[in-house]
Amino acid sequence: MTELTQGAESSQITGQHGAASLTANRRHYIDNLRAFSIQMIVVYHVCMIYNNWGESWYIHGQELVFPSIYIGFCSVWMMPLLFAIAGISSRYALEKRSAGAYAKERVQKLLVPLVFGMLLIVPIQSYLAGLFFNGQASYFDYFTTVTDMSGYDGAWTTGHLWFILFLVVFSLVCLPFMVLYKNKGKGTLGDRIPLVVILVMGLLPCIGSHIDIGGKSPGEYVSFFLLGYFFLANDNVLKKLDRYRFLLLGLAIVALLVSLYFDGQFFEEVSWLSILALLGMGRRYLDFSNKVTSYLSKSCFGVYVFHQSWIVVVAFFIFKLNDNPVLQFPLILVSAVLLTYATYELCRRIPVVRWMFGLCKK
Repeated sequence: MTELTQGAESSQITGQHGAASLTANRRHYIDNLRAFSIQMIVVYHVCMIYNNWGESWYIHGQELVFPSIYIGFCSVWMMPLLFAIAGISSRYALEKRSAGAYAKERVQKLLVPLVFGMLLIVPIQSYLAGLFFNGQASYFDYFTTVTDMSGYDGAWTTGHLWFILFLVVFSLVCLPFMVLYKNKGKGTLGDRIPLVVILVMGLLPCIGSHIDIGGKSPGEYVSFFLLGYFFLANDNVLKKLDRYRFLLLGLAIVALLVSLYFDGQFFEEVSWLSILALLGMGRRYLDFSNKVTSYLSKSCFGVYVFHQSWIVVVAFFIFKLNDNPVLQFPLILVSAVLLTYATYELCRRIPVVRWMFGLCKK
């Protein structure tokens, strides 16, 4: 499974006691943090319709404060956390798989859905953006026109699937280094490292953030991925994050306030502190499973793939019917969520479609 699905065979989300062998216990809080983040992303993308900093997005309505605050809050931790969890999951996957099996799984569960998503799911967003802003568009503009790669003007884009693209690249490019470290019997970094050193490791994403492509920083995100693989997969580190969870949460909040005061500077430091706090709080309070959490965990990859196109489609038509954002927002959110889960339930029941989008069967 990919890092966005159930996640999560037992070997992928178990903890490690120092440098010893991995246990067979599930770490349900990793699943739950991942699933929770995906649900937050759905709301995030509805909020993007109403952002107040001038970004047009695919559909754009009135500029509103509260949706923009929500976006700012989520931006600090949401994607960095998912990349860190992807690194953790990769560490545990490689404990039970060969490098070849791991690479094959990445291709089947990430690259294949990326290709079909960009052929069948993303173009509708770009097409409707062209209609919404220009009054006319051709569906084939997506395949023939490249501008700033956002797709907001009706041209080619990876859309929200940029995350899956980055995961494919990180997983395969970093694989030789991950395997080399594994073969040397190093386990994971982190044994007996004091909390202050853990905090200082947040400098790595700061350095990586200077690499930027199309408004996204692969340098920053690969840093979170590698920190997850080499460091956060260590159970001694996770226990320490649990022990100091309230301190870390307080530091993250203070750092966020400082960042806001300085107009968004120190963003990566806030992201790292947020990841540490969420893992610590999650380990203590979210390490459980029930029918709801299990379903959300299994469905989250499909939800991620399908949700944004449904948001754009629903918003396009609702904007034609109503111009009141107080009514628009809940209508868009509820309709898009229902359609997204309906699409997931339909697609996972059709074998070839299930394969195309990397979905869980059950």
